[in-house]
Amino acid sequence: MKKKPSRKIKKKKTKIVKNKVSEAELLEIIDIISKKLAYKFKFGYHEYDDMKQQITIFALEGFKNYDGIRPLENFLWTHVRNRLFNYKRDNYQRPDKPCLTCPLYDPHCKISNSQCSKFTDKNECSLYEKWSKRNNIKKNLMYLTSVEDSGTFEKNNKISFSENMANKEILDILDRDLNGEEREIYLKVKGGVRVNRGDMLKLTTKMRKILGNDNG
Repeated sequence: MKKKPSRKIKKKKTKIVKNKVSEAELLEIIDIISKKLAYKFKFGYHEYDDMKQQITIFALEGFKNYDGIRPLENFLWTHVRNRLFNYKRDNYQRPDKPCLTCPLYDPHCKISNSQCSKFTDKNECSLYEKWSKRNNIKKNLMYLTSVEDSGTFEKNNKISFSENMANKEILDILDRDLNGEEREIYLKVKGGVRVNRGDMLKLTTKMRKILGNDNG
């Protein structure tokens, strides 16, 4: 007697139901995220409204990769937050210190706790002092959004905008590389002429780019 061929039991595939999101829902979620994150991540001349706009851009870019499975707000929150960390790092942090290229650099602190085999205090080293002074000026320029802010800046940081601009090394770099509209604005500021907020923003953006690329 022949055995009947056994039938293979097919497993039912579980269908993954994707969340459909309307345009109104997307914009509402982006608005919620931007209000929560904009204040936390604003820095330098990037104010609250600037960061909200940047968050909207990041969220819309991230939405292209949305799988429709996870809650959209959680998905976009993670995506935008990671992008903001990178954005702030790329636009704010200063270059590495010169110690890594110094023959006295002591990476494993075998000789000293300051990672320098000669100086206990790094500020006693002329190379470090020069680097620190130059990069503090670069960093300070990021906080200036208009000439009107220079008074508050001087009070909080013990250094004025005119003193920053008077630094010969920085002036040499800017005189060499600034051109066009930004150069005209720069010469006005250098001469003590008041400029509007938009022009000051253009100038500080260009200055940060120039000084950030010049690590000499």
